[in-house]
Amino acid sequence: MSLEKIANKIIETDVVVVGGGIAGCPAAAKAAEHGLDVTLVEKAHTERSGSAAAGIDHYGGAFDKGMTVKEWHDILDSYSPRAFYGLLPWGDPTRIYRQYANGMWAIEELEKLGVTMRWTDGELRFIQCHHEGKFIRVHWQNVKPEMAKGIRERGVNILERTMVVDFLTDNGRVVGVTAVNTRTGEFMAIKAKAVVVATAECARVFNPETPLSWRYKYRYHWAPSSVSGDGWAMAYRAGAELANMEQAGRGMRMRDDLVMSFGNHGNEGNEAYPMTYDGIKILKTGPNNRKEMKKLKKDDPDYFSLEHLSDDFHKRIEVAYVDERLVSFKLAEERGFDPKTHWFEHMDNRPNQLHVPPGIWNNQHFMSSIDGLYVIGDAMAGNHDVANAATSGFLVGDTVGDFIKDVGDAVIDEDQVQASKAAVDAPLNVKKGTEPEELEVAIRYVCNRYIGVDKVEGRLLEGRRRLRTLRREFLPQLKADTPHYLMRALEVRNLMDMADLHCAASLERKETRDLHIREDFPDLNPELDGKLIFQRLEDGKPVIEWKEREPMAFSDDHKEER
Repeated sequence: MSLEKIANKIIETDVVVVGGGIAGCPAAAKAAEHGLDVTLVEKAHTERSGSAAAGIDHYGGAFDKGMTVKEWHDILDSYSPRAFYGLLPWGDPTRIYRQYANGMWAIEELEKLGVTMRWTDGELRFIQCHHEGKFIRVHWQNVKPEMAKGIRERGVNILERTMVVDFLTDNGRVVGVTAVNTRTGEFMAIKAKAVVVATAECARVFNPETPLSWRYKYRYHWAPSSVSGDGWAMAYRAGAELANMEQAGRGMRMRDDLVMSFGNHGNEGNEAYPMTYDGIKILKTGPNNRKEMKKLKKDDPDYFSLEHLSDDFHKRIEVAYVDERLVSFKLAEERGFDPKTHWFEHMDNRPNQLHVPPGIWNNQHFMSSIDGLYVIGDAMAGNHDVANAATSGFLVGDTVGDFIKDVGDAVIDEDQVQASKAAVDAPLNVKKGTEPEELEVAIRYVCNRYIGVDKVEGRLLEGRRRLRTLRREFLPQLKADTPHYLMRALEVRNLMDMADLHCAASLERKETRDLHIREDFPDLNPELDGKLIFQRLEDGKPVIEWKEREPMAFSDDHKEER
């Protein structure tokens, strides 16, 4: 069967960028500036797509232009070996160093793209935060419309409301993608010399933020459409390596209108006081911390007091909430809640999402283990924050042309396209079956109940059994009455793969290390320092293996200059 008979549309381009968020738009813009033909595929609308769809209040990362490798090593050495930071970098250390060292250059590029970085006085508002460097306070409610305008002006071909289904390969190289329009159902095959995946991370294998009983809701900290693990799953099915998939985070806590937003209680040199429910201040370190935290049961609330902070700091919190939940202050006021005298409940530390460390493994050039597949933003293993996402996008867009000029022509495998089309058609052909949300909720239940953060072998084995049952009995019965519900069905297909990998990796790491807690193996295993778990498909069969992390490619006196 010819390709024209399988696909409704065939597109040829130099570069396909999958995902139009804070990483994807910079990559597309920079590649287009170099004269490349760029196609960006986004399953939402580019003006409001990605994890920062509705805006964000801070641009986080390190901005020490020209940071030396020695300075980078000093940062890493400041972390505890018990923490997963002890395995840092979660991704390739040279790649992460390059992101941090090029932070100021990325800010300049964002401003060229039309993104508003400065306040009305024309200054950047730096605030001290983590060891890696400084954050910038930004008013980014309009960051996505600004980026969308910038890439349109540069001539990027944008396919919106279009979901990439699978990556296409030829002799171990990614040579394109298949995609489907989620409004018309049009099926496409896109041939490319390089593919850049910028589809964020995976949260929807766990329950949404608030309240946990609202199983069918999609209230996630980041835009729910961007956290369904699409890029991870497509890369895995194409043969790329994923790393750190045993790590689950506590980052997406429960949140309501009287809960303190994470990240707004400890910046700019001001610290909120952690409090127990009976009014004891929990010190950051020492016997008091251990004693009071132990006294709190898992389901007992803890609080943050802002009573001692200045009026100026409270105003700054209100500025931060402009981008998140300004309505929270109005609702709290109507309930008689005064943030200057009352305590905010701390966001609940329940297991949620595969947070920060997991993702697609890539090297210092942002190339995955498969030739032709670049990975940027939170799709990368060990990446987090908009600064690192934007920087990775600009760096790939700036250099992808060098890769393209040296690659030969590729051949699209019609059998792969046909198999992808069959995956698209299957839910449309089921008349009486399972709704996508029903199966997704079942996956979330298994991950929350049996995998989560606090793990033990018995629960993990039961979770694996249940996941296999869901895959065998219900995944083939997914139904989609419309192309929109087809998108949901394809997302569940991806979530199913990611839940399987998460469970398998959790069983493999028999120790406790930061975000990975094994109740049956509570101690750190020093023999696993610096060792990461990698997972891939090989001849259609899952492979899991341990590897040493990569050493730095540069010497201590190396300094990135752009």
